[in-house]
Parts: sequence; C-alpha cells; structure tokens
Amino acid sequence: MGASDETPQYNTNLKADIVTKIGEDPKAMVHSREWKKIMKGDPVEINPSVGHGFKIMTIDEWSSRWKRNDDFPDCLACGSTNTKEHHFTQTWCRGKKVWESELLCLDCHMWSWRSYNDPDFLMPEDYEKQKWEQLVKDQKEKEIKDKSEMP
Repeated sequence: MGASDETPQYNTNLKADIVTKIGEDPKAMVHSREWKKIMKGDPVEINPSVGHGFKIMTIDEWSSRWKRNDDFPDCLACGSTNTKEHHFTQTWCRGKKVWESELLCLDCHMWSWRSYNDPDFLMPEDYEKQKWEQLVKDQKEKEIKDKSEMP
C-alpha cells in the first residue's frame, strides 16, 4: 500500500495550529449539566444501556463507559494520561477537515479541549453559495460590459 493509498486521519497533515483550552468545566455542552451535578454530589441519570433512574456517582463510575483517545491521551493541565474522552466530532468535506475533542483527566479532574479547522474548510452549502455568488457577479459584469459596448 503506497503513501497515497493510506486512509486520511483527522490528526495528520494539519495546516493550522490545534486550539487548546483547559477548564474546570467541560466546554462541550454534552455532559456539562451532569458534571455540575456530579461535583455537587447530586444524582445523575443512569446510562440507559445499563439501567434506569438516577444515582449518585463518583467521577470514575460516571465516566466508566467513555473511551480513551490514543491520539491525544495527555491532560493539558497536569500531563497525566489517565484520561477519558467524552466528546469528539469531525467533519470532512472535499478533503478538508474540522474536528474537536474534549477529555476528562481522572487524576486532576480538569477538562482538556482540542479543536482544529483547516483554514480553507467550507461546508457543502458554503461551496454552493460561493459558486452562485460568482455566477451572479460574472453575469452582472457581462451585462455591464454588453451595455457599454452598445451604440
């Protein structure tokens, strides 16, 4: 398998810096309400795949079903690799990518956020909008030129 046959990965061939943030609370909305409850000792909803109802949980118990991100395993606050990722999204369009990841450190309980956006990334609707705006602009320029050439 040649280099050009390799499957592109979200974390390779980056054309800009990765944006990072360290926080006591998650930046991603998912789990943010539950995190506040966990920290206050309030009950949180049990994962429906393992039961139903509410339960007071430890941080380890609450995050036990999350997986580690082996591409970015280290906590940005303390450097520990005892982390679990609770949020990950990636979008690819025409070979360009945008992604974000957030993980919880099980040692210091801080959240590490990483995100990346190719500088020239556009969603499909943005490509279409650019295309149509250019068509309209070209048509107006043609009409102006045609008018100026009329006797």
